[in-house]
Amino acid sequence: MSEAKKPVPVRLVYDVWFRDDVRTAAGAIVSLSLDEAKALIAAGKAERADPLPGE
Repeated sequence: MSEAKKPVPVRLVYDVWFRDDVRTAAGAIVSLSLDEAKALIAAGKAERADPLPGE
């Protein structure tokens, strides 16, 4: 599995709706694609649960 495809664990700072009808509560650790993880971190909605690949 390439680094770009490897799931990245992040801790949610705010509740997030990955699907319209399903809320994932703040404090949960979820595995996302690198792009999704970076987008949530940049938006201030998540923080790294471990170092991102390449850092």
